[in-house]
Amino acid sequence: MIRVSTRHAGALVALLGVAAALRIGVLREARGEDSCAAPGAIKATSLIPGTTALGERMDALDAQAIQWSEGEVANPVFTNLPMLFQIVRSYDGPSLYANPLALASRPQRELEGGGGSDEDDLGPAMQPEELRLREPEVSGVRLPIHVAWDHTSAPRGPSRLAAWFFVFDNAPVRSPLTAQIRDSVGLALGGPRPLTVVTISALASEQTTEAVEDAAVAWLEGAWNHIARVCTPR
Repeated sequence: MIRVSTRHAGALVALLGVAAALRIGVLREARGEDSCAAPGAIKATSLIPGTTALGERMDALDAQAIQWSEGEVANPVFTNLPMLFQIVRSYDGPSLYANPLALASRPQRELEGGGGSDEDDLGPAMQPEELRLREPEVSGVRLPIHVAWDHTSAPRGPSRLAAWFFVFDNAPVRSPLTAQIRDSVGLALGGPRPLTVVTISALASEQTTEAVEDAAVAWLEGAWNHIARVCTPR
């Protein structure tokens, strides 16, 4: 029999507790409380500066996915190929943070005629040579924005950008998995709470990547301001 030192007993109990809480939270089917006072107001995406709202993707909504808003943002370089955005909220957090790159880049692939089937979503959406984090301060809050660039078609073809951020419990988070682990006991006792991911995708030439990225980040900053304004805590 393996003996556990008393020095490590407390840490082991805590670790087992977190593991059990996570398992209960995953298995629990009941929704937790949505701490956003007016979640329906997030869907008014036309209030985000520079946004043309295209409405809801109704076929993607179900008991877990409670919002799937889509629309266009003016591309400062390719005026005939707008930047495309999605705002998705779901009680199934892992479905959003497991592969956000596929989620973020799918609308642009659809616009380019690349298709957008469910099977396509499960595969690699991009092959980014660049993947980094930008953290601008927006209204006194650090906004962790993940930025990915795919230059495989350059220089003959355009480079592809995908950028996104996550919101959990009315706050932007760098890692939704880490945020949910920290709140594992609350999730186990109260049920899962919705996670929001805001994405934008765009095309750029070799000389205009910086301008397009800055425009995409500026739109994401406006999107966070919109969410923070309309989704105040209960």
